[in-house]
Amino acid sequence: MNILIVSVNKYKCKKLSFFCFHRDYYDDILILKSPRLLKTVISNPHLSISVDDIITSNDVKVPSLVKFDKKSKSSINTDQKDLIKSKKSKSKLSKNKNRNDSQDVNQIVSSEEDLFGNDLMSRSGLKSRKSLVKSKKNKIKNQNLDIPVNIYNLNLDISKDDNSIDQISKDIVIDKILSVKDLAICINVPVAEIITYLFLDKGIAATINQILDFEICADIVKYYGFNLLKSNNNKIDVLEHQSSNKLSSESIERSPVISILGHVDHGKTTLLDSILKTNLVDKEPGGITQSIAAYEVIYLHENKEFNLTFLDTPGHESFKSIRLRGAKITDIVLLIVAMDDGLKQQTIESINYIKEMSLSCIIVITKSDKVLNNLDKIKDDLAKHNLICQDWGGDVPLVEVSAIKGNNIDILLSKICFLAKSKNLYANLQDLASGTVIDTILHKKQGLITTMIIQNGTLRVGDIVVSDNLLGRVKSIINSSEVRVQSSYPSSVVRILCFSSIPKAGSYFYCFNSEKEAKKYIIKSSDLLTSDLSFQSLNTRISFYDQIPRKQLKLIIKSDTQGSLEAIIELFSTISQLKVQINVIDASFGNVTNNDIDLSIASQAPIIAFNVNLLPQISNLIKKHQINFKMFNIIYDLLEYVQKLMLDILEPEYANILIGNAIVQTIFKNNKGSVAGCIVSSGKVIMNSYINVHRNNIIVHKGYITSLKYTKNDVTEVVSPSECGLMSDFQDWQKSDLIEVYEMVLKEKVL
Repeated sequence: MNILIVSVNKYKCKKLSFFCFHRDYYDDILILKSPRLLKTVISNPHLSISVDDIITSNDVKVPSLVKFDKKSKSSINTDQKDLIKSKKSKSKLSKNKNRNDSQDVNQIVSSEEDLFGNDLMSRSGLKSRKSLVKSKKNKIKNQNLDIPVNIYNLNLDISKDDNSIDQISKDIVIDKILSVKDLAICINVPVAEIITYLFLDKGIAATINQILDFEICADIVKYYGFNLLKSNNNKIDVLEHQSSNKLSSESIERSPVISILGHVDHGKTTLLDSILKTNLVDKEPGGITQSIAAYEVIYLHENKEFNLTFLDTPGHESFKSIRLRGAKITDIVLLIVAMDDGLKQQTIESINYIKEMSLSCIIVITKSDKVLNNLDKIKDDLAKHNLICQDWGGDVPLVEVSAIKGNNIDILLSKICFLAKSKNLYANLQDLASGTVIDTILHKKQGLITTMIIQNGTLRVGDIVVSDNLLGRVKSIINSSEVRVQSSYPSSVVRILCFSSIPKAGSYFYCFNSEKEAKKYIIKSSDLLTSDLSFQSLNTRISFYDQIPRKQLKLIIKSDTQGSLEAIIELFSTISQLKVQINVIDASFGNVTNNDIDLSIASQAPIIAFNVNLLPQISNLIKKHQINFKMFNIIYDLLEYVQKLMLDILEPEYANILIGNAIVQTIFKNNKGSVAGCIVSSGKVIMNSYINVHRNNIIVHKGYITSLKYTKNDVTEVVSPSECGLMSDFQDWQKSDLIEVYEMVLKEKVL
C-alpha cells in the first residue's frame, strides 16, 4: 500500500487527498477513512502548525498487502480472481472501463494531485494492469519493490526545499514605481493576499494593475516581514554584449568624454562658451540649459592633438535623470562650483554620482573674479564629502577659472588631457558599434532623430541597430559639427535616422551583422527589460490619501525632446497632490497635432507645450475651439503655471477671526422674526459677520448676521460699548446669551 499526502496552497491548508495503490489494481483509488499525517510541509513562515511526525495510533486497521508468491497465491480472494478472468475474456470492455476509470479519477483528484500520483508511479516502476495480466513474470519483478522508501524520499526532498524557503533573503529594495502585481512578484506573495490586506486593514479597494504609492509599498513590505533597504538607482546595469573595454592588438586610444556637472546658474554653459569660443548662453531660453548637448574640441597638448568630447548637462533639479545619464557615459567629470555660492543641492547630487560610479573628476571654481572669496570654505565642504584637493594632500585637481575673462582655461584643458592620458582609454574600431542613447526628437520632415554616443566600435550607414526591443537600420549619420558622414568612431556624439519607434533615453544600443542576429538578441534579452510606466504612474496611483476626496487637473503635455518630457513628468511628481491630483491624459514630444486638439476638446484638458513649434492651422483651431493652450520655453515658468492651475481648482477657505462679543439684553418680535437687543461688550459687530451663540457654555447656534441696526437705522458696524439690534437665522433668543462675532478672512490657498 502506498500513501501520498499532499498539501496544496502556500498559505492555507486545503483538503488533503489520500491515495491507496494496490499492486495489482493501482488504477483503482481507495479513500482512507481515518488517515494519519506522516509528514507536513509548511512553506509559509507566518503560518505555525505543529504536527507529530510519528504515528502513535490508528483507529482503523489497514490489512496487509497480499503477497504474490507461490505459497500465498491461493490466498487471493475470489472476487479479485473473477475480476482478472473477466478482464482477460473481455478486453474491449476493459478498455472502455479504463477510460471511465480515468474520468472518475479526474473527478476525485485535482490535476496537481494527479501529477504527484503519476510521479510516484514512475518512481515505483509499476506497470499497467494490462501488462500484469499479460505476463505473470512482471508480478514477481514487482514483488520486491519498497514503496514506503520512495514516499519517505519524496518527503525528504520537499523538506529540503522548505528549508531553502526560510533562507531566502528578507531584504528588498524598491527603486521604481510598482503596481500591485509587480509588488506581489517582488515579495512572492499572491496578489489576492495584498488586495485583501489593503481592503480589510487599510480600507483601500485596489485592483491588480493599479500603481502603489511608495508609502503603501513600504507598509505592505513591512507587514509581510521584509526589510526595506535604501534605493540606489545610480548604479550602472550594463547588458552583456560586447567587451568594449578589453585591450587587444586592434585597440586604439580613444577620446575622453567629459561631462560638466553642477548646480544651476553656476556657470557651466559659460565655461563651455569660453572653451569653444562660442556664445551658447545667449541661445539658451532663460539663460539655462534644459537638455543635454554635446560638443567636440581639438586641443594641442605636449605636441599631441586631443579630441575632447564635452557634454553640457542641465543643473535644474527637475533634470536629475538627464544628469545621471550624462554621468553614466562619462570618463571625466568637471564639477562646477561657483565661488560666491559654494556647494548647493545639485552639486552634492553630482558628488554622489562621482563617488558611487568611481569617476575621475576635476573641481572647477567658476566666477573666481568675484570680490567674495569662499575658496577655503569650498575646499572644506568638499573634504566633508571625501573630495580632497591636491593642495590639501588629496588627489583631486582644482582649477580656479573666470569664464568671462578666459582666465586659466588653458590650465583646465591641460589637466583634462593629462588625466585622460593617465586613464588609458581604448576602443576597438573593428568592432560593431555600441553605446548609449542620449535623447530623441521628432523632426516634422525626417521623423525620429536619435542622439547617441558611440562608446566602442565604428557606426556606419546601413548598420542594423538594436536598442531594448527596437530594431532599425541606420539611414543617415550627422556628427556634432552638423556634417553628414558615412561612419563615426568611439567617443563621438552623433544624430542618426534609424528607428521607427521611440528608443528609451539612457538605454544601450548595439549593432549586428544581420537582422537575424539582432532579432535573436532581442528575444534573449527581453526578460531583462522592464516596462516604462512613464506618465501613467502619476494617474490612478494608490496612496494613504485616497480616503480624502481630491480634485483632478487634466493635462495634455507636448515637448520638444524625450528628455524634456521626462523632466516635466518628474517635476510634476514632486508637487504635493494631497488636494489636487495631476491626471496626464497624454504626454508626447513633437509639434501639436490635430489629434491633440481633438483630445483636448473631448477631455476638456488644457494643452501645455514646451519648446515646440505651433503650426498656423493648429493655432487657428485653438482659437476656434477656445482651447486653453500655453507655450513655455523655460521649465520654471511651466511649473509655476501648473501650480496656479491646481490652486484655481481649490475651493476658497476662510479663517474665523474673533473681532467682538455681544450680550443679549432683550428680545423683540417683528414681521421678519426675532430681534436680539444686545450691548457690545468688547470689540465690534459687523454686518454679515459669522457668529456663535453660547448659552450655559453650549453653542446653540452658528450662522451669519442678516440684519444689524443702531437706533432703528441699518448700519454696517457697531463698536463697543454701544447697543444694537441684530437678526440671524435663529428665533430662540434668550436673555444673557453670549454672541461671539467673527470676521471671515480668506486663507491663502496651498496645495
